[in-house]
Amino acid sequence: MSGNQEIKIQSMTRFYILLLLKSRKIITGYQILKALEKDLGTTASPTSVYDFLKDLKSKGYVKNATKSVGERAKGFKLLPEGEKFVDRIFSRFNNLIEVAIQSKLHMCASCGVRLYDDYHSETIQGDEFHFCCKHCAMAYKNSQLEED
Repeated sequence: MSGNQEIKIQSMTRFYILLLLKSRKIITGYQILKALEKDLGTTASPTSVYDFLKDLKSKGYVKNATKSVGERAKGFKLLPEGEKFVDRIFSRFNNLIEVAIQSKLHMCASCGVRLYDDYHSETIQGDEFHFCCKHCAMAYKNSQLEED
């Protein structure tokens, strides 16, 4: 792997490994494999996980670490440069999620709060309006009556 080329995160497995590295001080490869199985319902090959960790290590993003002095099981710890890398990846992912969610967002016709799920809808004079709650729907209808 060349020194200038950034590591590609093209699978949920790699993304989740970065999440685990970011959320724990030190994590072992075995713990990563178990978390992938438990949380994502996938069994990743140990080779792919350890190869990815090796790539991260070669870039200076992680280092080998043990949880306590004299412990045999070697884990991996995210380094400051790795923190920056993970933050860049998370930022890109966040932008993708935002774009996906934008099309599903509605605004409360009364108070303007953004609505994603579990909102109240009413048809008023043939048009459908979305509200955060029944109280906002009532306030909106009362404000329409006052205008008429």
